[in-house]
Amino acid sequence: MKKTRFNYLIPCIFILISYALYSQQDQNEYNVKFISNEINIDGLDNESTWNSSHSIFTNWTFFPNVADEFDSPTELKIVYDDTNIYILAKAFTKNNNFVIPSLRWDFPGRSSDCINLLFDTFSDGNNAYLFGSNMLGVKRDALISNGGLAGSGGRGDVFDISWDGKWEVEGKIYEGYYLIEYKIPFSTLHYPQGSNSWRFNFNRVDTQGLQRTTWAKIPQQFRPYNIAFMGEIKFERGIPKQKGRVSFIPYINALSQKNSFENSSKNDLSFGGDLKIPVGSGLNIDLTINPDFSQVEVDNEIINLSMFEIRMPEKRQFFLQNKDIFSNFGATRTTNPFFTRRVGLSRDLEGNIIQNKILGGFRLSGKINNSLKIGVLSMLTDEDIENEIPSNLNTVITLHQKVFNSSAIKFLFINREVTKDYDFVNENDNFNRLVGIEYDLISKTNLWNGRFFAYNSFSPLKKEDGFSGGLRITRETRKHKINFEYSYLGDDYRTDLGILRRIGASKLAPYYQYTIFPKNGKINNISFGFYYWLWFKLNTSSQNILENNFNIPVTFTFNNQSEIQLMYRQAHQFFKRDFDPTGINDDNPLVGGKIYKSNYMQLAYESNPTKKFYFALSNNYGKFFDGRKYSFKKSLNLRVQPRLLASMIINYDRIKLKHFDHYNELWLVGPKIDYTFNKKLFWSNLIQFSSQSENFGINSRLQWRFSGLSNLFLVFNDNYLVEDELIPRMRSFNLKLLHWL
Repeated sequence: MKKTRFNYLIPCIFILISYALYSQQDQNEYNVKFISNEINIDGLDNESTWNSSHSIFTNWTFFPNVADEFDSPTELKIVYDDTNIYILAKAFTKNNNFVIPSLRWDFPGRSSDCINLLFDTFSDGNNAYLFGSNMLGVKRDALISNGGLAGSGGRGDVFDISWDGKWEVEGKIYEGYYLIEYKIPFSTLHYPQGSNSWRFNFNRVDTQGLQRTTWAKIPQQFRPYNIAFMGEIKFERGIPKQKGRVSFIPYINALSQKNSFENSSKNDLSFGGDLKIPVGSGLNIDLTINPDFSQVEVDNEIINLSMFEIRMPEKRQFFLQNKDIFSNFGATRTTNPFFTRRVGLSRDLEGNIIQNKILGGFRLSGKINNSLKIGVLSMLTDEDIENEIPSNLNTVITLHQKVFNSSAIKFLFINREVTKDYDFVNENDNFNRLVGIEYDLISKTNLWNGRFFAYNSFSPLKKEDGFSGGLRITRETRKHKINFEYSYLGDDYRTDLGILRRIGASKLAPYYQYTIFPKNGKINNISFGFYYWLWFKLNTSSQNILENNFNIPVTFTFNNQSEIQLMYRQAHQFFKRDFDPTGINDDNPLVGGKIYKSNYMQLAYESNPTKKFYFALSNNYGKFFDGRKYSFKKSLNLRVQPRLLASMIINYDRIKLKHFDHYNELWLVGPKIDYTFNKKLFWSNLIQFSSQSENFGINSRLQWRFSGLSNLFLVFNDNYLVEDELIPRMRSFNLKLLHWL
């Protein structure tokens, strides 16, 4: 043990001396040296290039507090040639007890040892690429938008891990440190021609010291991928002119399917593919013909006790790149004018959501110059006469013009139009159009951010109030976060390709959060919040208050990343129509035309996610409309690193409404096993049971990433109706080959 500590101490002393010498220079600038020889990506630093390159180091602790002290230094070197940029990262460690959750691409990075690189290639403070890896050379990458601030749909809108780029990485573990070598082709990135510098930052998650460190200082109230706070890398000979490569991505899919309800079977062989064409330095044209998304993992089952639709994440590859150009509009939980999941989904005659085949599509997206982004999307869906679903042409056009530092003025046009006359289509449903303009405010230091929007929708109705408008303004400091939001939606406001909670109403939603950071002890911070939202109608003789809610949470976050929260919630909701909150008693709902009150106390706990076994628990109890409800949610996770990650979700709701003489019990159980044989072969299994949807489903997916972004998938799906017994519904096998050329 003494020898190990001595071996760790010597390089740390050396690195700290180097750090002190370098600190005399500008810590937020780095000159990238041009090289003529290609570097072999093997996790070794034996090339002469690395020996002659100067270093930069992590300067700041971001978590558990902001300081210029940390336990384990991290060193970075960057060079480039005509086609690639190379990075060598050297991370000093206390021992070899690392957190390695998986060998799968896009492993979770919040609680795993890793080093993440962020490139703002247009230096606009709005968009960035993230490339991350760990000591085994496992990849994770993401597209970051909206400055790294939460968008209309939360973190997932601005941190998109579904994007995969072409790049190489390798890592190795040594005594007292580990090395990671990155090789990122310039063709993987978009950047302006003629530039000679990019904004840059890197951060490290160190689970041994329970610390996160960064190169450029980021205030603690923001996320470590916030783009407002970055340094700069300057290229010795300027950045090479981008050589765009056309990519053709054909697929072949063999399907064997049995529908037990209809007593029918289907065996099919389908073909299709995508074509990616670069236009200039910042634009891409994407074409798709007969797209197939059978390899996409199934959505997680949920228990929905509200009257509103639940938004599920987009997972289809064609819609993911530059997703923020199309989707970052609207107001959270109020109106999202465009949501890509709407394309290719329709309702059958019984009101069930079903897949509607997409025949083909076109997309132009990216940057015209440093300040102007454009997005054009057009998708043609097929008709389904049996379910009375027409063929639709769905078109979206957006423009984002950067103003001031990182703010933007945005334009949006949406058109959903039936392609021909159908007897079963109501005249008022022949088309739906929407035109809108937004202003996104992002101040230089992110002290202020907000959004101002105005939309108007159009349909065949002659007279309509299709206007929607609103604003959100947020001021965020280390201790205080203040937000004010107001939205108005007209009586006839409509967006067929988006998500709405209500129309003909206004929403008022202020909130305030105060955070305390104790100087000593195991508690990192304590936050107190007050969240309020009010839905109401103006100028009406009928019920004008539709919903009146508030939450009061108190949250304790510990230095080991565990968290405990106590929350009180109260809600008053007006039901215009009869409504069944359980989802299983449609013939005996709550009576409409009344206001119902709910309130409950909730206690939640999340354990330290760096442990091999970690969990999250949540329990609440209280008044539920005209009755009572007790609920618990459990999420259990086990990591047998680096190959196995197993989890189990158990949700339970016990509901007693006044007009029932019995309890309604709702269960959701979802075990998931993810096994990674190596960095190219993955096997995921998800089993789900929901008593609300009366569905028992099995999804098993074997993925072989045999070359770059090329994949072979074998997918098995099996679904059963759950009554007194399991009744087979649908079973299918898919064998899909998808190859990037």
